[in-house]
Amino acid sequence: MKKVLLISTLVLAFGTGAHAATWHVVPGGGGDATTIQAGIDLASSGDMVMVAPGTYRGLGNVNLNFNGKGITLKSDAGAGQTIIDCQETGWGVRFQNGEGFDAVLDGFTIKNARAYKGAGIYINGASPMICYNVLTNCYAFTSGGGVYVQNGNPSVFNNTFDDNGAANGGGCFQLASGSTAQIYQNIVCGTTAGGAFGYSGAAGGTFIACNDLYSNTGGSVVGVGDAGLNYAKDPLFCGVPGSGNYFLQQTSPCTSSFSPCFSEVGALNIQCQVTATETVTWGKVKSMSR
Repeated sequence: MKKVLLISTLVLAFGTGAHAATWHVVPGGGGDATTIQAGIDLASSGDMVMVAPGTYRGLGNVNLNFNGKGITLKSDAGAGQTIIDCQETGWGVRFQNGEGFDAVLDGFTIKNARAYKGAGIYINGASPMICYNVLTNCYAFTSGGGVYVQNGNPSVFNNTFDDNGAANGGGCFQLASGSTAQIYQNIVCGTTAGGAFGYSGAAGGTFIACNDLYSNTGGSVVGVGDAGLNYAKDPLFCGVPGSGNYFLQQTSPCTSSFSPCFSEVGALNIQCQVTATETVTWGKVKSMSR
């Protein structure tokens, strides 16, 4: 438990330095850019790109590339209100130009991505920070439906992965040759094919801890870097399957009160409650209205 919390603190501290400039993406105009990629292109390392709520589709909003920049791409309102819909035409985001921990992806829903590898997020030769995102219905034709990592050391924490898949192992995470990864406090559930994890050369520095690995077709075996406190419980989302509502019920095992590591697990917080009820007679109802 202490190790997980310590890494969270160090990673967050590393990524909270001063930003040289803040750029605003507003699709209807009134900001600095109208597409997410245009906002990224305006920014320099050390800058922040803030994205307004909405659903982003088409050219300039999918197949996003940080182009080697150490920038923070963050939504104004969180993953529940900021959606990158790939419409089954390509990747969500790619990191393949040597980006480091100062390249941050924070607070988006990435859905309906399709690619050969790493449909939702493709990482090759980079070590970005991926946090507070939802990835759903992302499918890879080989491996890494949610995330593919090769020759990189990303930190992937407090994300929610649901309904992703791949033709081979690694329906959610594929850790390929030369890769290490810090994967913790994520919800990984409902993988449709390929299992939660696939390994084809992950290095010994991989760290996987305090993830809720629930109901994944193909299994949820942590084969490399199991640091403990991983578990398999229904995360108790507020919405029914397919609704896209990944906020948590008050009694979810992914809240800080009920998770094994006493930390929040997943991208979104509590937004619905279990309401206590009591039997009330008609006479009592009438007396309350007087």
